[in-house]
Amino acid sequence: MKKFFVMALLCAAAFAGAAEKNLAPAKWHVYGKNDANQQTVITKEGIINSSVKTPQGYGTGVVSSLHFAQPLTGSITFGAESKAEDVKGKSFYGYSVYLDLTFADGKKLYGKTAIFSGGTHDWEKKSTTVKLEKPLKSVNFYILFRNVSGKASFRNIFFYNK
Repeated sequence: MKKFFVMALLCAAAFAGAAEKNLAPAKWHVYGKNDANQQTVITKEGIINSSVKTPQGYGTGVVSSLHFAQPLTGSITFGAESKAEDVKGKSFYGYSVYLDLTFADGKKLYGKTAIFSGGTHDWEKKSTTVKLEKPLKSVNFYILFRNVSGKASFRNIFFYNK
């Protein structure tokens, strides 16, 4: 029994040591103009609140960039949690976590998304995994709320490399 307990502790320690580091951006910049129709605010707690009265124009959200000194290989998994109030639109690609990828050879891959559900809902977690065909040099990372109307909040944004 004692041997089993020691083995269990060693396995748990190895698993804890292998925990992935969240590479998601720490700093975000609001894009789109805050006006009477649309607004995005980043709270001190790191929650992003967006609202759009009517889905005219480009919309709003936040953006950040990730640059890797050592290009990433394997796969990436990204996403967030979002809470919605009366979110409406023709397509919910604009209510998503959205990545543009730049590879070490300079080629780009646009529009990898984790799409949230419209309507009204409590916190919903969405994620997407992308197998990298070549080394990844940088990412433009967006939390989008465009071409939709309503209100949404975002939290627990993540980006992992496996």
